[in-house]
Amino acid sequence: MAPIFLRTSLLIAAAALLSADSGLSTDQLKMLKDPGGWDYITMTNNGGIQTEHTCFDGKPHPDECSGRLKLSPDNTFTQEVTIHGQIVPRHGTYTLEDDQLTFFDELETRDGPYTIEVDAEKKSLVMYMPQVRVELILHKTLHDKKRKETK
Repeated sequence: MAPIFLRTSLLIAAAALLSADSGLSTDQLKMLKDPGGWDYITMTNNGGIQTEHTCFDGKPHPDECSGRLKLSPDNTFTQEVTIHGQIVPRHGTYTLEDDQLTFFDELETRDGPYTIEVDAEKKSLVMYMPQVRVELILHKTLHDKKRKETK
């Protein structure tokens, strides 16, 4: 009985340490690394002039553009953005420290750190830096909404 209790206690402690390191709750971390990934909803550049990316303006444009970001538990990521029928893939590693998410792509180019906010209730992820704001929704949530709209 003691070994099972000990293993369970160690797993709980490891999960608590992981969420303490990231500044996110265990549920938020689990959602962040959901195997279905996140779909891009909006991208805003505020480098002096407020602009919205024409593909990611809060409305779906499935024939023109779409994007998905997947964050794996092994600290790797894949990103696939489709713009006007052309797929632009990206992959690499990421670090998560407190609420700061930094990407290192296949060429070791650093992107970030982004401050992130995971809203478990809305199933949304916001990543931002002073000049950029990106809003994403959990992939399965977006597809659940689309199914309801077509009924």
